[in-house]
Amino acid sequence: MTLQFRKAGATSYKNVATVKSSASGNLRTAVTASAAGTWRWCFAGTGTTMKVISAGDSVRLG
Repeated sequence: MTLQFRKAGATSYKNVATVKSSASGNLRTAVTASAAGTWRWCFAGTGTTMKVISAGDSVRLG
């Protein structure tokens, strides 16, 4: 899975981190937000599993 971020006012997401899930399927990573914007998870898919993109979570700073 890839954690992606889109800065407020931008038109596209940038990859921030690639994370492997735990045995139970949970995802965990830590990043520092330095700008307001939207975060989302993206699974690129495989030959047998379709691509999935989560709904974005918006973050405002200060």
